[in-house]
Amino acid sequence: MIDWFDFRLGIKAFYEKHIAFTLPEGVSFWTLFGGLTIGCLLIQVITGIYMVSYYVPVPELANASLRTMGGTTEIGRLVRNFHRYSAMAGMLFLTIHMFHIIARRAYRNPRELNWWLGLSMMFLFILALITGIIVPWDWRSYWELVIWMDWIDNIPLIGPILKGPLLSGFTLGRNYIIHIFILPMLLFGLLFFHILVMRRLGMSKKV
Repeated sequence: MIDWFDFRLGIKAFYEKHIAFTLPEGVSFWTLFGGLTIGCLLIQVITGIYMVSYYVPVPELANASLRTMGGTTEIGRLVRNFHRYSAMAGMLFLTIHMFHIIARRAYRNPRELNWWLGLSMMFLFILALITGIIVPWDWRSYWELVIWMDWIDNIPLIGPILKGPLLSGFTLGRNYIIHIFILPMLLFGLLFFHILVMRRLGMSKKV
């Protein structure tokens, strides 16, 4: 069957040219965590699409809509927990991946661009976690917003300047759009270039 499709579509040639990747010497267990992070991101997307069909981004209905999804649908609670725990696991895997890159000194020339792309993705991932906690709009969400605004207010020079516009411009709907559209598009866009650069330069050899 595979040979039948390959003869007509060139699947094997496409795989060898665009997907297959030769691993260098020194690849270890720790190398897996970059791929595990991507796996968690994909779980986030799949479960997020399901949750979007139930969620109502209005303060009075936001939390109730998620509780309705968890209580009245067969897999609602399971999907929400997958979404929650894959986000936590993704942050853990991403942190381990970062320390592994530091240990291998893979941030040096010529891979410094990929290092900054990775740091940018980590920043976006943290923003996704913050906006995701705010989405249910329960007491945890409220205090999460308060804590982060206080933290921003304590940033020297620019903190007080940023806090006012962020608070005055905050709405649950805007937070929702940032969480499900803007951050994922930026994150996967950077991920595309991150993988592109990695494939071009190859993985760093063990130091």
